[in-house]
Amino acid sequence: MPSARPWRRLLQAIALVALFGHAPAQAVPAFARQTGLDCAACHVGAPELTPLGRAFKLSGYTLGSTSLFPVSATLTASRTGVANNVQGYPKNNQGVIEGGSLFLAGKLDEHLGILSKWTYDNLSSNTDNNGNTQFDAGLTSDNTDLRLVDHIARQDLDLVYGLSLNNSPTVQDVWNSTPVFGFPYQVSNLAYNTWLDSPPAPLIAQGLAQQAIGLSAYVWLNQRWYAELGDYQAADGKFSLFSQGMTFYNRLEGNNPYWRLAWNQDWGPHSLEIGTFGLDARVSTVPGNNGAPANHLRDMGLDAQYQYLAAPHSITLQASYIDEQANWNQAGLGVNQSNAKDTLHSAQAKISYWYQRRWGLTLGLFNVNGSQDALLYPASANGSPNTRGQIVELDYMPRPWWRLGLQYTAYNAFLGAATNYDGNGTNAHDNNTLYLYSWMAF
Repeated sequence: MPSARPWRRLLQAIALVALFGHAPAQAVPAFARQTGLDCAACHVGAPELTPLGRAFKLSGYTLGSTSLFPVSATLTASRTGVANNVQGYPKNNQGVIEGGSLFLAGKLDEHLGILSKWTYDNLSSNTDNNGNTQFDAGLTSDNTDLRLVDHIARQDLDLVYGLSLNNSPTVQDVWNSTPVFGFPYQVSNLAYNTWLDSPPAPLIAQGLAQQAIGLSAYVWLNQRWYAELGDYQAADGKFSLFSQGMTFYNRLEGNNPYWRLAWNQDWGPHSLEIGTFGLDARVSTVPGNNGAPANHLRDMGLDAQYQYLAAPHSITLQASYIDEQANWNQAGLGVNQSNAKDTLHSAQAKISYWYQRRWGLTLGLFNVNGSQDALLYPASANGSPNTRGQIVELDYMPRPWWRLGLQYTAYNAFLGAATNYDGNGTNAHDNNTLYLYSWMAF
């Protein structure tokens, strides 16, 4: 690995994270200024990465020159409408400012780089004693990826190797077929976080976002083979700067291994990846109590991605499948879960087309199914997690730093049924959502 000097700088960079914060990334103008490249060189409708974008991330964000102030910001405004507002959702079909973010993103040293951000959430919500929704804006952490890297380049060998310190499994991944940076890239805070019952998802599908701190070692061999092995722990105590502003809903206990293996081939305008990833986790039965008995969840995923990038046309196909096996601790049986063991399966696929990197059309499919468990899925009348549907999105980018999106999510089934899934007469299509948004980066 690199000499001791970069290791000392790694510790200094961790201190910088505490000052500047962290969050999910899209196209970051600070990177464009650092490299002198247009955003479209590394992204197809940000945050989807091109081969150059993947190389930039794997190299630890160190390509180009060091900036004195590697800072960027984003702002999102939107309007969300749900098909059947029988619940009287607040702000339904109203224009809102979702919030903004401040990035620290760039090269810190020849071997050290960072992507980190604070997010101001203008739609943070809670429910008062009368059951009314209250909105309280707040500053929260989000995804962080701090990298220490080196590169061996010879006639017979091209090897990038390094370390990633991050706070959400798969945030460090460079293919958009894994959860954190997978489609949909932009979602309605109101629909997903405030109004609707959230469809179940495997733990690795952002169930540990800003709940964990992980260190992983990776290698990228001859631009063909990628391998990574890491370990995650709870982001509390001395690691609490990685979860600032967040309330623990999934607290890891002890050491929790993560792995990733992928094969990649780039030829001409084509790129193909096939891979696997997984997490073996022990999650506290009491999120607010460190040291409580733990549930054992094992997530194993398969993914694939194909890209065709040739002006003026760009096409991307992505697919993933995650199998989760849950063994519940006896302490929660009869309280949080009905079964001693449960399974959950999540499948997603999408195809997108971009013309001149300005106009984009994407069709996504999703399907979640698993064991029936009345206590685990109380919002379902039959205790089922089964949910499936489609997402269609039309995008227009008048500038590389400005995206306008119109997204429609349609549900064929929700929590186990197409009709009356909650026992109160609510149908799956009642949750269909139209989302119009404007995203800008500076």
